[in-house]
Amino acid sequence: MTGEVIGMLRSDLSSGRFSELRSRYREKTILETFSSGRRETFQGISEAAENWPAIVLGTGRETYFSVTAEAGGYVVDVQRSVSPDSRPARQIHTLHLVDGLIEHHVVHPARPREPAVLPAGAVRSLLADPIGEFDHDGLSGASLFQAWLATGEPVVVKYVRPERDWMARATHDPGREAILFDEGVLATLPPPLSSPVIATERVPDGWLVVMQDVGEHCRRFRSADPGTAGETALAAVHALHTKFTGVRTSDALCSVADRLRLFSPLRPLLELRGSDTLPKTLTHTWETFAEFADPAVSAAVLGLALDPTGLLQALDQAAPNTLLHGDYRPANLGLSQDGVHALDWGLACHGPAVLDFVWYLSNAAWDGDDERTGLETVWARLTGEDPSSRAMDLAVIYHAVMGEVAFLVAEARRQPPGFPRPSDETAAWWLRRLHHAFERVGDLSRPH
Repeated sequence: MTGEVIGMLRSDLSSGRFSELRSRYREKTILETFSSGRRETFQGISEAAENWPAIVLGTGRETYFSVTAEAGGYVVDVQRSVSPDSRPARQIHTLHLVDGLIEHHVVHPARPREPAVLPAGAVRSLLADPIGEFDHDGLSGASLFQAWLATGEPVVVKYVRPERDWMARATHDPGREAILFDEGVLATLPPPLSSPVIATERVPDGWLVVMQDVGEHCRRFRSADPGTAGETALAAVHALHTKFTGVRTSDALCSVADRLRLFSPLRPLLELRGSDTLPKTLTHTWETFAEFADPAVSAAVLGLALDPTGLLQALDQAAPNTLLHGDYRPANLGLSQDGVHALDWGLACHGPAVLDFVWYLSNAAWDGDDERTGLETVWARLTGEDPSSRAMDLAVIYHAVMGEVAFLVAEARRQPPGFPRPSDETAAWWLRRLHHAFERVGDLSRPH
């Protein structure tokens, strides 16, 4: 019966009228939309019907439709061509169902999918037809395509256009991953860490980056025992940090200051006219953090978001700088007999090693406190870094100012049951950890 909901949603999206879906809405169903860049909520059938025409994409031709089943319902990805002269419009609909009825309906905008067309040149000549879009989370502005070399080897091609990529604009990325490959940096990564990039090409509006298809290795990492996978991943990134300590490998690296501001409370305004998903949700993320965090802690974090000078200076003094992956988390890692494949070096930085660790910790350990304690123990054994060291405390504060703690709190509090979310215990742990970090490091509001 619940499968009928998808057909009803599809019909109502096509017609622009809230007619069929109303029979599967509870009287107190929450319809939540981020289309405007602000969170708007409507409760019940009447409010949904009244606001539906302003929420849906329009009645143009449907060009894409897919459904992913989750334990708590469905995630529906839909794109429509509104008019011949405009870009397609895309939305992600999350439906939380209880006993076959919709309890919570969330609508996010998303950057439109695009045809699998690559510029002519050296990379295109390497590839056999057909080329198709590669399924990925689409959070940045880069486009990914599935392709094959003439030898039959599957590859993924990333089409990086900095002017169209909100993360690239935010971090002044000229094509960072391609440049690191061209300069030979990715070829010198220490075992067991490696990059899947095998070729790059400069094109008029950006870069083409060809990578081995390591999807099987990524699935292996996700299915491995979390403790074992975490220990392997941390040992690999520690080898990276050790090799490049004190060495600035490239002028193209992201600055720690730009990385800090990526998810700034101002980002939704800077990306107001864009359609990317993540910037549209950030206002709500920060509001949730301010609501649930201790007022003194949220005030300190938001104050540093306004002026991070003292934090950045303290962090620079607390530990030596090295090459950072910048987005070192399970979603970007693969596990093979040869070691760890690290994907997506677009946020690679020059900064303290502990930043990579705290980012991994916040993305990999979403259940009990023992998960986080285990990873801290592994990191301490690898590096000699005490979990309560000044550098570690500053890294925790850095990630809070960046918005990561706010994200964990918002996801734990707001994500519907049955969909991926950090546990309440995880959110509480990070809020306690942040409180203790501020207690130990003291006032960071002014440079010292």
